Amino acid sequence: MKAKIENLKGLRLLNPGPLVLITSKYQGKSNIVTAAWTSPVSHSPPLISISLSTKRLSHVLIGNSKEFTVNIPSIELLDKVLLCGSESGRNVDKFKAYKLKEVKGKKVVSPSIKECFAFLECKVIDSFLCGDHYLFIGEIVHCEIEKEYYNDCIDVEKVKFINHLGGSCFTYPEKIVEKKRE
Repeated sequence: MKAKIENLKGLRLLNPGPLVLITSKYQGKSNIVTAAWTSPVSHSPPLISISLSTKRLSHVLIGNSKEFTVNIPSIELLDKVLLCGSESGRNVDKFKAYKLKEVKGKKVVSPSIKECFAFLECKVIDSFLCGDHYLFIGEIVHCEIEKEYYNDCIDVEKVKFINHLGGSCFTYPEKIVEKKRE
C-alpha cells in the first residue's frame, strides 16, 4: 500500500544526488552556498544544472560572473556544509568563518575549496527563472578529484560523499555494485 505525501515533500524522492558546495566570485567577492539540486544535463558538451534560491547571494554572483564551481565534500565536512547553507554570504565570509581554504580557479574566476575531494569548474551557458529558484546550466571546463578516490568512478568505499534525503536526513553510499549489460 502506498501513502499520499505532500507535493512539496515529493521533491525529496528525487533528492539522493550529492550535497555540494557551490562557489562563486564576482568583483572580488567570493561566496559558498550549499546545494542539493544538481544534475547532469548533457554528455556532449558536458553540461550540468544547479538550482539556487532567488534569495541566495550566489545566484546574483553567478548571474553576473557567468561562472561557478561545484565542490564535492565528504561526510566528514557535513557540519561545515550545513553552516554554509544556513548563513548568508551577505553577512559572513564563509571561507574565513568556517575555516575553508579558497583555492584559485584553474579555468574560471570562481575558487574551489581545498577540503573538498573533487570539484567541477563551469561556465554558464544559460539560466532560467523557475518559480523561486534560478536554474543555471553550466558547461564543465575543468574538473579534478583526489587520485586515491577515483578509478573510472568515485570509490565510495574510500570516500563518502553526502546525499541529502530532505529535511535533516542525510546518507552516503558505501558499496559499488557493478552490473554489465547483457
